[in-house]
Amino acid sequence: MKYKTVFVDAATSKNKGTFSIAMEETNGDQLARDIQAAILEHDQDGLELFQSLPVTSSKTSTTYHYSLTTGVILIFKQRNP
Repeated sequence: MKYKTVFVDAATSKNKGTFSIAMEETNGDQLARDIQAAILEHDQDGLELFQSLPVTSSKTSTTYHYSLTTGVILIFKQRNP
């Protein structure tokens, strides 16, 4: 069985958080559109989504520790004929 792995990068922006501290924030709408585009593209190639895994990272600002979604790993498998 043929598998293909794709990493979809999450767009981020720095927004003012609590106490005017700039913190990165994932653009969820853009990430959803990018995931949908990747699924549709691979569907045309005869692959179907098998599994998805979020990729996160820890960030530290001057006083805060937080996690951020940095992307998604999509695993596709060859569709049965």
